[in-house]
Amino acid sequence: MTNTNSIGFVCGAKGDSVSFLANKDVSLSFGQIVRIDSAERNFYARVVNSESSSTLETIEQLREAEGKEAFGPYSSFRSVNAVLFLEKKAGKLRSPTFNPNYRDKVYAASEEDCSILKLSGELEVGRLRSEDQLLGTVGINIDAIPRMMGMFGMTGSGKTNTELILNAQIIDNSPRTVALIYDFAGQLLEGKEIKPQRGLKDHPLFHSRVQYYSAKDGKMAVGLRTLTPAKLDTLFPDIQPPQKRLAWALYRQFGADWIERTRDTYRAEGTVGVRAQKVVVEALLQKLSSLPHDLFPASNYTFVESALQNVCNGVTCLIDISGLRSEDQNRIVCLSASAIAEHYKRMWEENYEEWQKLPTLLITLEEAHEFLDPNKPKTIFSDIALTYRKYRVGINAVTPRPSRINFDVFAELWTKVIMKTELKKDRVYLTENTPYMEYSETEIKMLDVGEALLISEPKIKFAVPIKVTHYPEYLEAHDKVDYGLPSSSNLTEMDGRIKRLNEQDKISLE
Repeated sequence: MTNTNSIGFVCGAKGDSVSFLANKDVSLSFGQIVRIDSAERNFYARVVNSESSSTLETIEQLREAEGKEAFGPYSSFRSVNAVLFLEKKAGKLRSPTFNPNYRDKVYAASEEDCSILKLSGELEVGRLRSEDQLLGTVGINIDAIPRMMGMFGMTGSGKTNTELILNAQIIDNSPRTVALIYDFAGQLLEGKEIKPQRGLKDHPLFHSRVQYYSAKDGKMAVGLRTLTPAKLDTLFPDIQPPQKRLAWALYRQFGADWIERTRDTYRAEGTVGVRAQKVVVEALLQKLSSLPHDLFPASNYTFVESALQNVCNGVTCLIDISGLRSEDQNRIVCLSASAIAEHYKRMWEENYEEWQKLPTLLITLEEAHEFLDPNKPKTIFSDIALTYRKYRVGINAVTPRPSRINFDVFAELWTKVIMKTELKKDRVYLTENTPYMEYSETEIKMLDVGEALLISEPKIKFAVPIKVTHYPEYLEAHDKVDYGLPSSSNLTEMDGRIKRLNEQDKISLE
């Protein structure tokens, strides 16, 4: 191990908790990783608390502070509390089997420690923070995608930048990986919260590996003739069995255009041509009539088929649902996500060899609490989180309110990127239900913009303090892509030519 200057020594250890006295003028931070050398072992721990005091009694401190009395020699000290998370012995890393001894030396983590901890991964998201230094890169393995993940943080904590970085890495690793991204606020295409403003459209591979869908340009439409009664549960989670039975009867009666003909028949005749209770008919018609014509036109086209084909070919799909009503956002999200996830499942069951060729899929779901709240109707995303791991389909649940995510689903999020979280209820939920974060509530509260804690089990079983890469800086360092297009004249030259042509036109007119 590289010999660096000690920052202190162990003054006590109990269970997985260690206290050490920090040397004077040593600067530390909450969450910082430290190494403790103890005989034939090295322990790694995270700083979780600190206390500064002296050997004077409280009344003596007050009298000295007031200038009433001067005391003889005494010692001031800073006691730091840390929690053990790893042990290195005989070249092997594992969870701690013991704890350090009194007077064992403590060191700040170094670049060498960063490599020993094996924090790098194919999807690089940032660098290890060690007080005011940034050490080696920290990343998530592609294998972690189907084990599900979540990004949590209050508004302004850096979630948008973190989403951009992660999805940019997925684009870079295509066709091994692919993303299905639901943008609720319309920020990811142009990076509206990023300064300087950069979004996915600025990624060098955007034109070859990303497809953008938006209701604003008419590309995001689901034809009514593509909707069978089997999809009503996805469109209307609160639909009742009698309404579904009526829908199937209408489908058998009218065929693919059953929704149009049902609505037309009811408007013209006051009935639907099938025997059913009036209350059931009215309930079903009310649901069908709530589908807006611009999103659900009377056609055979659905953008879902296009998105599915792109995903299977390794092309990331960015679906901008900003500006839509919340209920329409939910319908588009659930309808498209279920179709693509079920395709992966069906391929695994029916054509395993072809399924192996599919890219590993990550579905980025903003406002995840609206879909994973246990107090709301169950959606496809609960099933994906709980059962779709073996199909290589993963969810990235992005939300400022982690406490509203179903506990069973939260337990399946093996990768967590935790940013500054404002509400105590959310901080407690995160710390109580995430390994090695039992003492980190203060740290989460004090994270700066762009800082985060990363856990990615089974590779990274502890909370790693990281500085997330700034997306514009990532773009600057990214290799440019030559699409082989012919060079075009610069704007100055083109303006000059246009000016000369205009002058010639004036002369000829005179």
